[in-house]
Amino acid sequence: MVQPAPRKVPPIPAGVAALCALLGALPVAVFAFIGGVFGLASQVWQGLVFGLVPGAVAVTVLVGIVLLLLIGRSWRVLVVGSVLTLVLVVWALTQGAASDDPGSVVVLVAGPLVAALLASLPVVRAWVTARGVERAARG
Repeated sequence: MVQPAPRKVPPIPAGVAALCALLGALPVAVFAFIGGVFGLASQVWQGLVFGLVPGAVAVTVLVGIVLLLLIGRSWRVLVVGSVLTLVLVVWALTQGAASDDPGSVVVLVAGPLVAALLASLPVVRAWVTARGVERAARG
């Protein structure tokens, strides 16, 4: 029996995961960029490091979005980027950032958490696997 070709369009949870990951990583990357610029301007090298690490995490999220949605190759990169974003947000919260604004805390935590959960759903993993089998069959 011939298997039907997998859909080219990713499943809905993959798209929602990508959107949540992007919305979760953007504020972290913007604040990190601003902190890095101020750190560099005042020649405090720790500020530059604190700007580079979240920037690298944001790039990981963007690469994960491209790999998942446009190429259909990997869901893991998006999950790793989202979990790293969540780690950065939790670390910032333990350091006292946004302690007086519970609304922003919910938004900053919910985005990467939902992204990691949705990107690792069985339907998304099965779609990525089916796309890989299709690519292997084409040669």
